[in-house]
Amino acid sequence: MSHHRANTCAAVGTTQAHNGKVVAGQNAFFATTALLGALLADKRTKQGLNFTATVGQELSEFARAGLLAGIVFTMLFLANTLTSCIQMAKKVVAYCKENAEDTKPRSDKKFPATHIVPLKNLCAFAAIESFQLTFSPMCQTFAAPLVIGQLFGFKGLLMLVSGGNSVCFSLNMFLINSGQAWDAARKYVLFGMLKDKNGDIVGTDSQEYETLGIGEQIGGPLEDLTGPALNNFIKFVAVVSFVTSHMYDEFPNNTWQLGIAQVFIQFSLISFFKFGLAATVQAIDRFYRRRKEAIEYEEGTAMLREIEEMEKKLASKKVVEKEEADLQLV
Repeated sequence: MSHHRANTCAAVGTTQAHNGKVVAGQNAFFATTALLGALLADKRTKQGLNFTATVGQELSEFARAGLLAGIVFTMLFLANTLTSCIQMAKKVVAYCKENAEDTKPRSDKKFPATHIVPLKNLCAFAAIESFQLTFSPMCQTFAAPLVIGQLFGFKGLLMLVSGGNSVCFSLNMFLINSGQAWDAARKYVLFGMLKDKNGDIVGTDSQEYETLGIGEQIGGPLEDLTGPALNNFIKFVAVVSFVTSHMYDEFPNNTWQLGIAQVFIQFSLISFFKFGLAATVQAIDRFYRRRKEAIEYEEGTAMLREIEEMEKKLASKKVVEKEEADLQLV
């Protein structure tokens, strides 16, 4: 009975979490729309125009370029976020393999004390690595309005926010719902609700459950990371556009050179944060590690540590030999 109640609560909780993500996507869409109206009103007021008297007109080439840029920047952010997620997963797996002693549960403790130290080590590693991976998407978010506003003018900037808002909302709903579909399908099997043609329950040892596990590995990042990340992306784009609106002219006759310069500057920053930052941190870490090892060698600390490890190995070897001897006597 308790197992059934736990499954019911889990199903309700998953549904509510999914609904919350959907509502967050809608909130981001309406908030960005409001910021877009405020951006237009602020700019037209500063120009001495009546923004309420704005009438429809044919899109200029700059507006169409800004609309296309909104789609392109959204897709680039999506790809950047997904690759960062995959890269983070690979780093965690590599860390667990290289530091098996620090990440495996302790055998001399009882649960939950067995997992406290491993979780502490994993959280410390993941916090530092994930923080490094946030710089590249964040830099890309700030780059979008700066590049498009100076390259295509204020009209291009308006269409960047407008087009990006629509694309982000559509992609967000798609990614969240598709990811939730994989997650819900696997939990459908986990809760014992799937039955075969004979009426027997399909359990967690089935091929269906294993296949859905692969699907959940794909759907998880889409539902929990990439989809919600688009909300922050478009809201930051709108806020940065509003704050820096004084930097953009109606037409880019005097600012397109700065826009091209921004392309190279932002591309260099994004590339560095994406690839160069980790290499720089690793180089600094190796330098300080070698320096620490040299100091320990001079002070004799390394030799003492080696002696302690050797004593532990000998002690554990004696325990094993004693257990084997006791078994032979029995």
